[in-house]
Amino acid sequence: MPFNLNPATLKFRLTVLLIGLVLLATSLLTFVSLYLAERQMRDVIGSQQVALLSSAAAYIDADLEARQTLLKTLREELGRTDGKPSGGMQTFLEAHAGLRDEFFNVLVLDSSGAMLANMNDRRINDKVNFGKRAYFTDTVAAREGVISRPFKSALSGKPVILLTEPVYDADGKLIFMLGGAIDLQRPRFFGQLASLGSGATGYLFMLTGDGTVIHHPDKGRILQRVQDEPGGVTPATRAALDGFEGWVEGPTKSGVRALITYKRLRKTDWIVGAVYPVAEAFTPLIRMRPTALLASVAVAALAGLAGWLAILRLLRPLGALRRHVAGNADGSENIDVFNVRRRDEFGELSRAFFTLSQQRREAEVKLEAQARTDILTGIDNRRMFEETFAAALARAARANSSVALAYLDIDHFKAINDTYGHKAGDQVLVEFAKRLRAAVRSTDSVARLAGDEFVAIFEGVSNDAEPAILAGKILDIARTPFLAAGKPLQVTTSVGMAIGGGGASMEDYLALSDEALYAAKDGGRNRFALRLLDSAPPPVARVRVPVRPPIPDAITDALRDAE
Repeated sequence: MPFNLNPATLKFRLTVLLIGLVLLATSLLTFVSLYLAERQMRDVIGSQQVALLSSAAAYIDADLEARQTLLKTLREELGRTDGKPSGGMQTFLEAHAGLRDEFFNVLVLDSSGAMLANMNDRRINDKVNFGKRAYFTDTVAAREGVISRPFKSALSGKPVILLTEPVYDADGKLIFMLGGAIDLQRPRFFGQLASLGSGATGYLFMLTGDGTVIHHPDKGRILQRVQDEPGGVTPATRAALDGFEGWVEGPTKSGVRALITYKRLRKTDWIVGAVYPVAEAFTPLIRMRPTALLASVAVAALAGLAGWLAILRLLRPLGALRRHVAGNADGSENIDVFNVRRRDEFGELSRAFFTLSQQRREAEVKLEAQARTDILTGIDNRRMFEETFAAALARAARANSSVALAYLDIDHFKAINDTYGHKAGDQVLVEFAKRLRAAVRSTDSVARLAGDEFVAIFEGVSNDAEPAILAGKILDIARTPFLAAGKPLQVTTSVGMAIGGGGASMEDYLALSDEALYAAKDGGRNRFALRLLDSAPPPVARVRVPVRPPIPDAITDALRDAE
């Protein structure tokens, strides 16, 4: 067939139109694709930065909470000595060498703020007074421990924060204050954050709610307020100081365009931030733009050639299409000849899978939370108990301290269910768990293992009568009648307690406390029994089980009335 380039022909005009449309479409598609890809990539990176900071904030919160718990344990140990530890306050501090792993310095102040002891330099004891420091006055006003604002230490010259814990006498009068100093430049505290920066030039920083920088790659900015620096505070940081959390795109202090993310801590008013320069974040897309434009021109040229050849062939089947229409009209052909494959269903299927994935993720999150909480009572379940007790044993091993595990159940609980019904039994379990939680110390943990079986973990118990006192408090929670099925019901409990150190296993504790529980039941119930593990630091003093006043057997009376 001779090649005839005639601009007046339909074939030529269709080819030119096709090339123009393809060039326009590919160019628009390239620009739109790059724009959407950059926008989607920005959202993905922003979400990643938020997740990164959430993990960092959770780590710092957990670290601060663990250190506060350590100070509370030290406070309780000091309180048991009535403020007069053997060997003096300095010897008492130095006996806890593990504190150096968590704090830059630990100091003890008297009620006026005078320093009585510290772990870094005993020579300056009784020579300095911190009574006018904000952390001292804030602790006195709050009557509980605080996390101070960052400041430059008068003792070391380092930027630090101070965790405090007050110690009161029996009359509620302040006698001592414990302080744990954390060096803001110490790798143990902020070193992990440096490795979380995105890319080669991204970095993390941290500032307080009033704008004071407490962590930054530029060490000269630490303890400086962003409002007082040259150029003032950036719009993104100002929004964060006003309560914003999330990510935005904006300029940094140095004028670099970046994705900036902010996340507040739970324990204090600190804000964790991350900077990821846009030029580095979108480097692949920026490099892709010239290549994509050249590719669109090449596609248009190839499409024009292919279009010319296709038009030559595609114009031929017009007659066949007419015949199909005619055949459908006279009934010689069915409508299947017009059936074509469409991809709309692929989009619907993809969205259906996406919806199912979302539902599954939400279900997994709920199951993860339920997996560690007893649904009926709201306290910890067996899984959470195992995790908590393993951590308690590890802390006891490091500090060479004692741990007590109380294993208890409700006496005659089956009779309660049989007499009053399972709903009344559930009411007793819920109220029992509530009283048990209120009876233990704030640093202790309670859990329900199964049925009417409960456990309580006591850390840092002293090697004297304290285990018996704790067990006695548990027995006392049942002294007040329970309300079951609208009637008052007298309930008792039996307690078996195992005391030991961090060298024993969880199975050892459970087995020995279970043995002690059965000993208490064999002794008549409504009492406790103590057992000592071989791994206990020094032996626990033998404690005579106190004789409890008899409690009317309300369950037996109820059964007798039913007969």
